[in-house]
Amino acid sequence: MNPIGPAVKKPATLDDVAAIAGVSAKTVSRVVNRNANVSAATRERIEAAIRETGYRVNQAARSLAASRSFLIGAFMPHLSSFYFAEIFRGAAKACRQYGYHLVLEEFDHGSDSVVDRYEQGLRGAHCDALILTPPVCDDEKLLDALDRDGLPYVRIAPGKQLGRSVAVGADERRAVEQLVRHLWDAGRRRFAIIAGPADHAAAMVRERAFCDALGALGGDPAGVALARIELNESIAEAGRIATLDLLRDVGQLPDAIFAFNDEVAIGAMAGIRELGRSIPEDIAVAGFDDSYIAQLVWPPLTTIHQPIADLAFQAVRLVADPEGFSTGNILLPTSLVVRGTT
Repeated sequence: MNPIGPAVKKPATLDDVAAIAGVSAKTVSRVVNRNANVSAATRERIEAAIRETGYRVNQAARSLAASRSFLIGAFMPHLSSFYFAEIFRGAAKACRQYGYHLVLEEFDHGSDSVVDRYEQGLRGAHCDALILTPPVCDDEKLLDALDRDGLPYVRIAPGKQLGRSVAVGADERRAVEQLVRHLWDAGRRRFAIIAGPADHAAAMVRERAFCDALGALGGDPAGVALARIELNESIAEAGRIATLDLLRDVGQLPDAIFAFNDEVAIGAMAGIRELGRSIPEDIAVAGFDDSYIAQLVWPPLTTIHQPIADLAFQAVRLVADPEGFSTGNILLPTSLVVRGTT
C-alpha cells in the first residue's frame, strides 16, 4: 500500500480571488493588469484577497493576452556607483508595484558601443520600453536606433534634445545656484570643478549652472579651474587623481571645489589631505547626489540632494501608465544639504 502523502494545495485562481473579494474575475483581472478603471476601495479589497490566497500571476498568459511582455529594459554601466544603485532600486520597486520585470544590459562606458549592446542584447528581449539614464540617454545613435525600431523610451536627466522624448529629471540648476550662493556667502572666491566626461551631458549641465551662478554673483567663471574624470575607472580614485593633478598645476590653490558627484568629492577630499591641506579651513568641498557615504566621511560632505530612486520610479510609472507618454516631462525638486566640508 502506498503511503498517503499530504494533500497538494492547488494554486489560487482569479475566480478564487474574485469570490473572496466579492467581485467578478474580470474586475480582478483589471487590478492584476494595473487598469486604472477600478475604484480605490475595490482595488484594496482585491489586493487583500490576492495576499490572502497567495495568487500568482501567470506571466506568460498575461503577456499573451495583453500583447505585451511586461519587461522594461535598462543599461547598467560596468562600474560601482551609488547613483546607479539607487536608480535600479527605484526601478525595481516600481516594477514590483506595476507588475513589470526589469531587464538589465551591462555595458562598459569606456569601450562598449551602447548601440551595439542594444542590438545584440536588449533588442532581442522584446521589452515594452526602455528607461535610459545618463550618459546613454543622450546617445544620439542609440535614440535613432530606438526610434527606427519603434521602441518607446523614457529618459532620466537628459542634457540634450530635451523635447525629443518624455523625460524625468531633477531641478539641478536651482540647487547648484544655492550651493554657489552658500560658498560665496562663506567668503570663498577661488573655485575649481572636478567635472564628469565632456560627453556626459548631465554633468555638463551642473558645470554650466555653477559657472552661470558664479557670474551672476560677480565672480569670474573663466577663472574656475577645471579637471575632468572618465567613467571607465574607480570614480572616487579618479576624483583623487584629478584633484592632485589640479592642485599641483594651479598657481594659486582654490578655496572651494565642486565635484560632479559625491564619490568624486570623496576622492577630492583624499587628494586634498594627501597634499597636507585641511577641509574646510583651506579648501571647502561639495558634491552632488546626497549619497549615504556623504554622511560617513569626516567632516560630513556638503552636497546636493536629488531623489534618484524616485526618478527611476517615475520613469517606470510612465511606462506602466497607458497615458504616461502623453503626460509631458516630470521635474522633481532638489535641495542643498550643508554639512561640515563647507
